[in-house]
Amino acid sequence: MKIEEIYGDNIIINKFKVMVAAAGTGGHIYPGLAISEYFLEQSIPVSWVGTPKGMENSLVDKYKIPFYSISISGIRGKGLLPWINLPFMLFKSILQSIKALRTEKPNFVIIMGGYIGIPMAIASKILGIHLIIHEQNAVPGLSNKVISIFANKIFCGFKNSLKKAKVIGNPIRKKILNISNPQQRFKNKKGPLNILILGGSLGASTFNSLLPPILNKFNSEQVSIIHQSGEKHYEELMRTYKSLAIGEVEKNPPWLLSTEKFIYDIEEKYEWADIVIGRSGALTVSEFMEAGIASILIPYPYAVDNHQYHNAKILEDKKSAIIINENEINNKLLQILKKINRKECFLMALRAKKNKLNSNVANKIYLYCKEINNEK
Repeated sequence: MKIEEIYGDNIIINKFKVMVAAAGTGGHIYPGLAISEYFLEQSIPVSWVGTPKGMENSLVDKYKIPFYSISISGIRGKGLLPWINLPFMLFKSILQSIKALRTEKPNFVIIMGGYIGIPMAIASKILGIHLIIHEQNAVPGLSNKVISIFANKIFCGFKNSLKKAKVIGNPIRKKILNISNPQQRFKNKKGPLNILILGGSLGASTFNSLLPPILNKFNSEQVSIIHQSGEKHYEELMRTYKSLAIGEVEKNPPWLLSTEKFIYDIEEKYEWADIVIGRSGALTVSEFMEAGIASILIPYPYAVDNHQYHNAKILEDKKSAIIINENEINNKLLQILKKINRKECFLMALRAKKNKLNSNVANKIYLYCKEINNEK
């Protein structure tokens, strides 16, 4: 469905149109959604390019944002066959990208990183469309490195190695921006330490297997836990927790408040949490800085170029996070949790908030597009 079919007579023809390309994980999708949300508020029509089965399909509101699928997937670390098929997959996805662009005729294409960016960038240059990159991580991904050569403008969440890039921070959704500050959240808080476990948007199998036995060393007066498992790992996590409930058939440990496949109301969980145990994707780190969230970060060890560790270091260097390598979970996490208390979590949260990057990131991208459009 085209933008014109959604907006009808309400479309503002004299303004520009934008197409966002983001797929795969929440680290690319949620910043794209934050940008889309802001542009729509400015009455700028937005369309989206994703993949047929990616999680973007369930997160993008297709009643407001026309959605186009292109057939491409990641190939790094998946063996020889995907590399052999790459030229054919790339050619097909470029044709699909050109078709989407010719249908919507956007003035700007904003690429959020990931494999989907390459065919969209090539198609944009073929059609002469202004190309913008936003790189979320402290270490740029391969796709953004490749397409940065011919991008018109490059924005970054954190300082990194991309040439001619402007550091503006990561786009944060409005719901996150509206979270209470640490002083309000921690005021008069009593009871067990509230711990939120996040394995990233797709979950983390390692968290689901290693963390429950460690947390079982505590009682319900010491900790209260909400654990996000990821869609694929939910049943595995439930079996693990039920095995810990001694003498209680089909029940969870008393300190476990809830388990979630995916958390759609993350802002409410941030309000509740004293500290988060999580991965260190760029968006997660940016949200912790924006909202002021204390954290224990366990970087995904197989992330391309180890970018999650470099993201986590940004918070650790500000003394607002503790980094544990995945192979150190059993040796270190229990001791850290035994020592940490709500006061320390509060101080960590304050330091995270104090060191946040600039807000209104989406506004900066919007103003850039507006300026370029006015020059035409």
